[in-house]
Amino acid sequence: MKLRLLLLLAASACLGSLAARAEELAPRDLWPQATSAADSGNAEAAAKKTRQLTEAGKSLGIKTYPVYALSASALSRQAAKQGNKSAAEWGAKAADALDPVSPAVAFMRADDAADSKNFAVALTNIFRGFGNVLRNYRSRLLSRSDFLITMLLAIALTAAIFAIALFIRYGRAMAHDFREILGGRMHGGSVSVLAFALLFLPIFLWLGPVWLVFYWFIIFFGYAKRGERILIFVFSLLLAAAPVLLDLASHWIAGVDSPVVMSAIASNERSYQPDALRRMQELINIVPDDATLHLLIGNLYLQDGNGQQANQHYRRSAELHDSAGAHVNLGDLHFFNNDFATAVTEYNKAEALDPKLAIAFYDDSIALGELYRFDQQAQKLDYAKQVDASSIDRITKQPSAQKVVLYHPPIAQAWSVSSNIARRGVARSLFGNYAWFDPIESVRNPMTLGAILTILLAPLVHMIRRKTGYAGACIKCGRTYCPRCKSAHESATFCTQCIHIYLKRDGVSMATKRAKLVEVSGHQEGVLTRNRWLATFLPGSAHFIEGRTVAGTIGAFVFVFFVSLALLAGRLAPVLAPGDAASMFVRIVAIVLAVILWIFITLPVYRRRVSV
Repeated sequence: MKLRLLLLLAASACLGSLAARAEELAPRDLWPQATSAADSGNAEAAAKKTRQLTEAGKSLGIKTYPVYALSASALSRQAAKQGNKSAAEWGAKAADALDPVSPAVAFMRADDAADSKNFAVALTNIFRGFGNVLRNYRSRLLSRSDFLITMLLAIALTAAIFAIALFIRYGRAMAHDFREILGGRMHGGSVSVLAFALLFLPIFLWLGPVWLVFYWFIIFFGYAKRGERILIFVFSLLLAAAPVLLDLASHWIAGVDSPVVMSAIASNERSYQPDALRRMQELINIVPDDATLHLLIGNLYLQDGNGQQANQHYRRSAELHDSAGAHVNLGDLHFFNNDFATAVTEYNKAEALDPKLAIAFYDDSIALGELYRFDQQAQKLDYAKQVDASSIDRITKQPSAQKVVLYHPPIAQAWSVSSNIARRGVARSLFGNYAWFDPIESVRNPMTLGAILTILLAPLVHMIRRKTGYAGACIKCGRTYCPRCKSAHESATFCTQCIHIYLKRDGVSMATKRAKLVEVSGHQEGVLTRNRWLATFLPGSAHFIEGRTVAGTIGAFVFVFFVSLALLAGRLAPVLAPGDAASMFVRIVAIVLAVILWIFITLPVYRRRVSV
């Protein structure tokens, strides 16, 4: 009877402590009080509430408040415009205290400095903002997505420039071969017209420009030199991968704000997202049978100081899937309530389920220390260091106010859970913001299939046509010829007339030679003028035409990338260059680099002279 009474007293004490934690003001309740005090002009009360919020965060395991930091920065900006100096100073200090590594806050301050013509401070905040982008999972992921989209656009445009260069370099020879092929079946002026039309066959079949690029890759493959053939394969592979990578980037952009991934980010980064709990509550009502969701929402409840609800969800997670993480967090709840013996029991369960989970042994060592069992504490701590020395060293160097460490489901696991939910279709039909990435589905698109066909057909067509030979173009006068037009024993780079004039130098009349020189001079000047125009508007294309494949590829790609970056800065996901000042900075830098590159790769083309 006494034992039962003691158990009831212990249970009531635990529940009472959980209820006491639940009755504490949550961060979502403290921040409105701080903003209300600031709006009423009481900066001192606002600062007091902000300190209370940060102190509450330390006891709840919260490091940053990104949403509240952005709100404080916006309030500071508004107050500065209204001349409210005290409120502006409070907002600036509050933003730094709530999230010192917020990229959005840094970019907002850059906008303020730029508006006041203080460009040195603006640049400092812009660089600080871009540095902070790498310290935040969401901004880092969105920036990676933006960069990937920009790269894919630059690759596609470079491939188009390369295809145009192939057409200009080998188009006349291909038209000559088309005339020879059609000449065996029909006669008259229609042969030349049809031969020219065959160079643009996809357009006449109402296909898109990308199919014209693939078509040119196929028909010009046999004429191309070794470097150009390699580049045809490389661009075809990149274009085949482009839709898949674009689908992946769109999946990242859409999925990072899903409640599951948002909750996992908040849990792992110890950041407070006030909207995450509400969205997870809605989701878990639709999907109540996922253990990871219960772990995530339990961590969110714990951030709000509601240990009782967290305890329920941790236990529900353990019922659905008996995982080490659930038992670690249950043990932490008992630790917070000074029930160290029960905490050790939960930690032991976690250790048995996952011997490689270092934080289970670390938390166990902390609880054993509270029970004065120091020999066992040393053993557990040593084992934790053996499992994951770097993590344990980092934890011991920067101990939290909670002493023990919560288990946070990995963000990669959250992505997997979000994709599984999306495949069910229920949450997507209700909320409309669930997407998943399936490579097999993404591959099934016309562009990828067309690129794969190009890789297969280009060498196949070359093998078939190699038997009959390819037409060539004279490097002096530009006339085209094929094996039927000229002996195979003569030079492969000159037409018959140029062979007699420039190589054999035999008895050619002076009038014929003079007429040929005029023709050659006109052709060379036309080629030079054409290359200058192309280099002006399509930098790198002249290098392609001249056979300088590597220089043309690098020049065209880098130039197009900088131009794409200047055009897309601030227009994609809002992290690559958020804010007017940051976007303008990226634009200016990209344009300056594009102009410098244009000068270096275009001016040499202008300096070239005609050599007859």
